Formats: sequence, C-alpha cells, structure tokens
Amino acid sequence: MLGIIIFITFSLGLLAANIICFIKKKYLYLFIPCMLFLPEYYGIDFNNSFPIFTVTRMMFIVFFIYAFINRKRTIQFKKIDIKSIPKEYLLIGGYFLFRIAANLYYVGTYAAAVKTIFLIIFEQLLFLVAFYMLSPTKEEIDKLFLIIVRVATVFFIIGIFESVTFVRPFDALYTVGKEVINEHYVRLGLLRATTTFGMPGLYANMCVLVLPIIIYVYNMYHKKRYLASIWLCILALIHTGSRADYFYLPIIFGVYVLFLLKEKGKLILFIRNTAIIVVTLFLFIGTNCAGNPYFRYFYIGTGKSILNEVGFDFDLNEGAPEGIDGYGANDKAAGSIQGGTGSRKVQLTSIGYTLQQSPLFGFGAGALDRKELKCYIAGEWRPYPAIDVGIVEAVTYEGILGLIGVTLAIVSMFLLARGNKDRLILCIVYLLTTLSTVNMYAFLFLFMALFMNDYERRTSLE
Repeated sequence: MLGIIIFITFSLGLLAANIICFIKKKYLYLFIPCMLFLPEYYGIDFNNSFPIFTVTRMMFIVFFIYAFINRKRTIQFKKIDIKSIPKEYLLIGGYFLFRIAANLYYVGTYAAAVKTIFLIIFEQLLFLVAFYMLSPTKEEIDKLFLIIVRVATVFFIIGIFESVTFVRPFDALYTVGKEVINEHYVRLGLLRATTTFGMPGLYANMCVLVLPIIIYVYNMYHKKRYLASIWLCILALIHTGSRADYFYLPIIFGVYVLFLLKEKGKLILFIRNTAIIVVTLFLFIGTNCAGNPYFRYFYIGTGKSILNEVGFDFDLNEGAPEGIDGYGANDKAAGSIQGGTGSRKVQLTSIGYTLQQSPLFGFGAGALDRKELKCYIAGEWRPYPAIDVGIVEAVTYEGILGLIGVTLAIVSMFLLARGNKDRLILCIVYLLTTLSTVNMYAFLFLFMALFMNDYERRTSLE
C-alpha cells in the first residue's frame, strides 16, 4: 500500500512539474536531473523487441519539442562546410559513426543491436542537437549545476537511509514487467546503497561524478550547505560498499591541489575545508562505532576491505555481530574467488578473448545476457556474469570499432574542456569511473553538451 502511495504521489508530482516547467520555460532544470537520476525500471515495456519506454524517454520527447520551440540557434545543413567544422565536433561525429557501424553488423542477428542504435540516436545524438539549439546562457548553466547538486544531495540522504534501514523507497517506481537490474546486496551487515541506479557501483559513480559539481557550486556561493553536501556525498559513497570508487577520492583531492598550486589563497581554503569535512566525518563515524556494534562492524570492516585492496590480509568476517552473516559478497563467476579490483582485473582478460574471436565488431549488444562474455579463470576461458569496466563493455559488445568510438568521444570531451580546470576535472573523474563500472552515457553526454555550449560561447566572443 505504501509503495502505491509513493508511486502515485511521485508520478503526479512529476507530471505537474513537467507541465509547469514547460510553460514557464524552465524545462531544462527539470529534464536534466531526471535524465541523470530517474531509474530504467520506471516506465512501460511493450515487448522485447523495443527498448523500455521509460519515463525518462518520454521526457526526452518533451525536451526535443521544448528545445525546438525555444531554440536560440537553428542548424542549416546547406550552409555547413566540413572544412570549417571544429575538430572536436568531427571527433564526436566519429563516435556516432563507429558505434552505429559496430551495431549495424548485428542488426539482422540480435534485437539488442537495433535497440542500441536507436538509443545512440535518440538519447545521445538528438540530445546534443537539442541542447545546441537551446543554447543556455552561463547563468542558466550555473543554475542547472545548482539544481543537480540539490537533487543529488537528496539522493545522498536516501542512499544512506536505505543502507541503514533496508527500506528502498524507489522500488515503488518499478513498473515494468521485464527484469531490469536492481540489485540488493548486503555487505558488512548493511545494504549497499543504490537508490535509482540499480547497482551500487553506478550509484557510487554518481557520487564521484557529482562531487566536482558540488565543489564548483560551493566556489560560486561559498555557503556551508554545499560543504554539507560534500560530507553527505562521501558518507553515501561509503555506504555503497564500492571499494574501487573509494580510491577516487584521494585522486580527486590530488588533482584539485595540483590545479590550485598557483592560487595560494584558494589552495589554503580548499585544504581547510577538506580537513573540516574529513575530521567531522571521522568524528561521526567514531561516535556511531562506539555506540552501535553493527555500525562498528560496518565502518571498521569497510576500512579493512580498503586496506586489503592494497596488500593487507584482514579477515573481513571477524567481529561480525550476532545476526550478521559476515562480510557478504556479490555473485561471482564459477570458480572465481576474486572481488573488488581483483574481479575487474579478471574482466580485462575478456578483451583478449574478444579480440581472438570477433575483434572488429565484438559479440554484439547484450553479449553479457547471452553469456558470451568469457574471462580467463583458473587456466581456462569461463563465462563471467558481470561487466564492471567501461573498456570491457566497449570491446566485448562492439569490438575495436566501439572502442574507437568511445575513445573519440572522451578525447573530444577533453579537447572541449581545455583551458577550464573545473571542466577538465569533470573529464578526469568521468574517465576514472569507467574503470569501476560500465560507461554512464547520461553523464558523458551531459558533459559533452555543456562543453560544446562553452565552446560556442567562447568562439562567439572571439
């Protein structure tokens, strides 16, 4: 009953927000957070031949209409001169050509290939075109960042809440009949937080990707509430149990220090704020550990699991309180006893297998579901049940062509961001996240659209 109430309330609220934001010409501020945060299982599935008609995809259609009505630019194909197209845009064009070509090879074989081509055009190409036509101002982009931070902060709180209570409010939005990834893993006695992202690793990546945006917003307004958002972001990341993403925090800190070395005042402020966040976080965790054996096992066990990744050998089942079945684990491939970064090293071997069997086109979209992904385990090639690395996804699904395509997109993103340290940090962080999960294309193409918008604004002033 509670789930039905949540579903009806949320859906009616979202419908009203769509109408209001469209009429008031603020639809960008609603659509982008929904594109990033709404789940894949919230929508309608007609049959297996078509992608799920998610609420997000319904909003894509509305966004395209909105962008056309409120466009500040138009694209006149007759006046386009290929020689005058910036190399960054040519690289983006190459991304679409290579990825579509890789999937066209399997169009007559797998329905998943057709779905992938449709989504590449619908959710990526048309999104870039619509964003380009809309041409938001810098003030509108900064407001968009602010809204993303506010929405993400709510998701940090919900993620921590569901980890501790085992109550998952977003499960009420599961409306499709077919199976969509929506994992429920217990680790160290608490539920690994996922919110709407289906997998703890994807939710962890969201935390990491939003972190530089929060820092950017804090630098604009210098309000303590955004330091609180960073604090919640890190705590939510801890509650995902995603060890790979824990290592990104010191890397992000180090990148900021390098970029701020020549700006002494900003560097001191950054280090001071970081110290405040870290100290208060440790005090919070220490207090919880002292007062609750379940929290103590979770937080201390998390620390031990991180140390194990760098060579230590702690027994993660030691000290489990009554009723807790030790450390806990995800599903693993038969015969594999590796988890964390170890499982990702195993998955990298599937690249070699793909290059032996189908180097140019890979095994086609959906290869994981068809159990065609094989890794080298215990001296033989065995099916593996997961893909947790972006390069593995690109190569096994789309071969060398797909890898070239994704590489072109990331290179173009870096080129568009050059000269702007805030944007470059977003690029670096996105690249890091591809080492721990599949590619999160919604964030990739949001960043590309924003950087293209920056580029257009810069060139118009020159």
